[in-house]
Amino acid sequence: MKKKKYWYKLDNAGKIFPAVSKDDRSNVFRLSFYLDEVIDTILLEEAVNSVLPRFETFAVQLKNGLFWNYFASNHRHFKVELEPAAICKFFRPMSNHGYLFKVYYLENKVTLETFHALSDGTGALHFLKAVVYHYFRLRGFKIEHEGKILSEKPYSKKESEDNFVSNYDKDKKRNLKEEKAYHLQGEQFGHHWVLFLKARVNTKALIEVAKHKYHATITQFITALIAYSIYKETTDFVGNKKPLKIFVPVNLRPYFDSVTLRNFSLYIKGTYDSQKTDWTFDEMLELTKVQFKDQLDKDKLQSRISSLVGFEKNFMIRILPLFLKTIAFKIGYNILGESISSTSISNLGIVDIPTECDHKILDVDFVNAGYGLATTLISLHDFTNIILSSPLKDLSIMNQIISFLVDEGLDVVLDTNYKEDYDEIL
Repeated sequence: MKKKKYWYKLDNAGKIFPAVSKDDRSNVFRLSFYLDEVIDTILLEEAVNSVLPRFETFAVQLKNGLFWNYFASNHRHFKVELEPAAICKFFRPMSNHGYLFKVYYLENKVTLETFHALSDGTGALHFLKAVVYHYFRLRGFKIEHEGKILSEKPYSKKESEDNFVSNYDKDKKRNLKEEKAYHLQGEQFGHHWVLFLKARVNTKALIEVAKHKYHATITQFITALIAYSIYKETTDFVGNKKPLKIFVPVNLRPYFDSVTLRNFSLYIKGTYDSQKTDWTFDEMLELTKVQFKDQLDKDKLQSRISSLVGFEKNFMIRILPLFLKTIAFKIGYNILGESISSTSISNLGIVDIPTECDHKILDVDFVNAGYGLATTLISLHDFTNIILSSPLKDLSIMNQIISFLVDEGLDVVLDTNYKEDYDEIL
């Protein structure tokens, strides 16, 4: 039986986010399901509150200790809200009954926005699937969960584990020093507004292009496409002293037999020389394949885990009071965090839902609010959504990406929150 009161440390990846997050760097990501009906908000709120006790890692509030932040149990009633115009906006937990996630509704759309200190995309997707499943049950639909809804399975303590710490090996460490990366520059929209552009493509057609024409995975193909589009559309990349570096989070659970709902991912990266003046797409893709194969090695991933956890275990770090750690995290993030990445791409893969939900969940979004440009991929039914988000007003890189996909013969359906003249009024 689970304890009503509990607490635990933030995981290794989550520790930095409370210190460095702010209005223009929210570290909030979004998952949305589009249903076949207008949302009953009363039932949606009931569904969230009915599954929260099962998801111990989400039913928490952030507390300040003497040396570290920590999570404590939170049993307050959770309130759903009407979705605002701005996506992935920074929010203060105390205005949200202490919770580190938001659940929004808008017509037929249910949205979960999660502060990254709490979980990663895999953990958040489990939670959203459970909320929507319980919503359907409250609506009176008898749907078999088919083992695909975590709330219908017995609770396991492994869901709450910090698998960074459990996979720490003091004898396996590596130098994590990184050179600074090229950054996209330009005028930004006001009020921390983020542009959202969704390109919907047939998954089989996308696989046909990526796998059969280019002999690459979808993630490798899109990573190289982003790199090539930045090379083609920017005026200051070629000749820049800093390389283009595209960070790609890797779900570590399959590598380390993990079922945790907390953060458990590491970045691999594609790195492209800014001194080269004659890049082709094929060259960038071949380089991407080589780099991914080299970095997606369990021993190398574990050595990076051990280095990150080793830093946390350092005696001098551990004895620093929290307010000094916060200052150190902010300085360190500016030096080794944002400055070493040009952009990111995250592929959450296929959303596995019960068969009886196939006709009830029509579409899905996965959005990161990154600086410069953030790209996410998520698949449902027979389509894949490639979602580009950016605070920058210059749309040329996005246009290049879409044009390339169309030139490859893909039928692309676009959706966006951008409206005419937004670049003038925002």
